[in-house]
Amino acid sequence: MREENTPKEGEETLHFSSLAHRKVFAHIRKHPNSDVSGALLVREDDKDNAFIEDAIPLFHSESGNVSVLNEIALTHIQKYANTSHPIGTMRVGGLYFANGNLYAGVLPDRAQGLAEAVGDGARNGIRCVLLEPTAFDAETKNVSTSKSSSPFRVFKSNNNNANNVNFELKEQDKGTVKVVLAPPLDDLDAASTNTNTKDVCDFDDHFDDVGKDWRNASFS
Repeated sequence: MREENTPKEGEETLHFSSLAHRKVFAHIRKHPNSDVSGALLVREDDKDNAFIEDAIPLFHSESGNVSVLNEIALTHIQKYANTSHPIGTMRVGGLYFANGNLYAGVLPDRAQGLAEAVGDGARNGIRCVLLEPTAFDAETKNVSTSKSSSPFRVFKSNNNNANNVNFELKEQDKGTVKVVLAPPLDDLDAASTNTNTKDVCDFDDHFDDVGKDWRNASFS
């Protein structure tokens, strides 16, 4: 269910459904010391990319064939989103990341290439969210935040034109964008011991074993 929050004047709101919320943090918790990335799906008619309905885990390791693997994974995701997603017709409207070196506080190397690959199909710019370095404890796998703050920093592409000319991701000021997570983050603490946390699969897992389902239907 979508959570309707009235943004302040001049403030954009980025909503995460319960499904997207659970999958993002299950992926991050499974690989606490790795550069984690994933796709964020929105409904086809969501022109502002404002409601994240689902998340698809992408990668947790680097490879020499990054651009090729990005293209293969995104092609599979776009087809699934457009034609067979159980919620309806979807598309990639954003990306999520966690830096393996959590204290670096910067987007992983893979972020730019993935964002450019998605950029052509995104409307009103693509958003990327990065887990705050201080919001995650890699040893306990706990995410800490308050009800008034988000564990994410938000980046947005400066354009969505053909060929991604001068494509750049710029961080949005926290006063201009609000991230709303449903259910409240406090309720997710129990997920650290949930079997879904260790069962979540991304495309790295799928490429190693095609029997591992990157759609993670068990979360639905």
